[in-house]
Amino acid sequence: MADQPTRLMKDGLDKEAVTRLRTALCVADAKFDGAAFQRRAMRGLSSLELKDRVRHLIKAMSAGLPHDYPRALQVVLAAGENFPAGIEGDSLSGFAAWPLIDWVAECGVEHFDLSLDALRRLTPLFSAEFAVRAFILADSKRALKTFSGWCDDENSHVRRLVSEGTRPLLPWGQQLPVFRADPAPVVALLTKLRDDPSEYVRRSVANNLNDIAKDHPALVVKTARTWWADASDERRALVRHGLRTLVKRGDAGALRVLGFATNPKVSAQLSLSKSSLAIGRSLALSLTLKSTAKRTQKLVVDYAVHHQRSGGKVSAKVFKWKNIDLAAGAEITLTKKHAFVPRSVRRLYPGEHRIEVLVGGKVLAEACFDLT
Repeated sequence: MADQPTRLMKDGLDKEAVTRLRTALCVADAKFDGAAFQRRAMRGLSSLELKDRVRHLIKAMSAGLPHDYPRALQVVLAAGENFPAGIEGDSLSGFAAWPLIDWVAECGVEHFDLSLDALRRLTPLFSAEFAVRAFILADSKRALKTFSGWCDDENSHVRRLVSEGTRPLLPWGQQLPVFRADPAPVVALLTKLRDDPSEYVRRSVANNLNDIAKDHPALVVKTARTWWADASDERRALVRHGLRTLVKRGDAGALRVLGFATNPKVSAQLSLSKSSLAIGRSLALSLTLKSTAKRTQKLVVDYAVHHQRSGGKVSAKVFKWKNIDLAAGAEITLTKKHAFVPRSVRRLYPGEHRIEVLVGGKVLAEACFDLT
């Protein structure tokens, strides 16, 4: 059987998605010209990247909606309530509703409360985490007041919209300078959501905490220490995930919260399976750690790959290896395979690459190989 072509995220906004959007809008408003919308939507769509497709479809929608915003919003909400299901098992099927939701941010900021309530109703279709940021940027205090109430909403998608929508460094989303400068209001919301019954929400809380840690590590360590005391297993898992960037950096405060050694007493030897590796293949790593301590140490072991970049530059990315308890004087060998496969977020370049072993954030061993 021939391999299926790899689908990109932008493929979630294709002809099939346009047809579903058209159907929903026509059901919501008998006066909506579906054929004209389809023509506008498909014109040039295939040449656009993901976010440009969203904007393109918003423009195509707007041309056929009532000019009065409240009336148009009623059509959009009705379309959302009757949105056609996508193909079962298609991970990109939710993308079809994205233009419907971002239309609210594009056209409705001047109708602040009305539009925020619309996003609350639409977010179960496809998270409104991008759309809600326009309202935060317009009036953060007013938005925060609304979000505080959403923390108690019965729908987990709405509660997650609070934690995900306020992430200061949300990937693909507009940054939120007001929360990067002062994340205290966001931490207050996250505190309300830290024991949410939904793992979907708790995971988002952890990601927000991890974002904040990049600008305010001391605040996040202080928050994590408070949350850790008498915490449930679920909350402790949240804290560990929220501290992941600080742990990779070897932040002493974060390591202490999680009980890891901040000054590991251990020797390390790293060996690689090949001295030369072709792009697309995997490299086997073997690490031997020997304790020089007089008591058991709880160690966090990571590794950094220093990738070649264009123009002769080099950049490092840290990957998780393993957390271990190493007894006094004990020796352990860890193995791992790392695939050097091009990703949509990481292009690979040939040349010398260096791998460093990090124990408690400290470089204890390294080895080099050529990527060809």
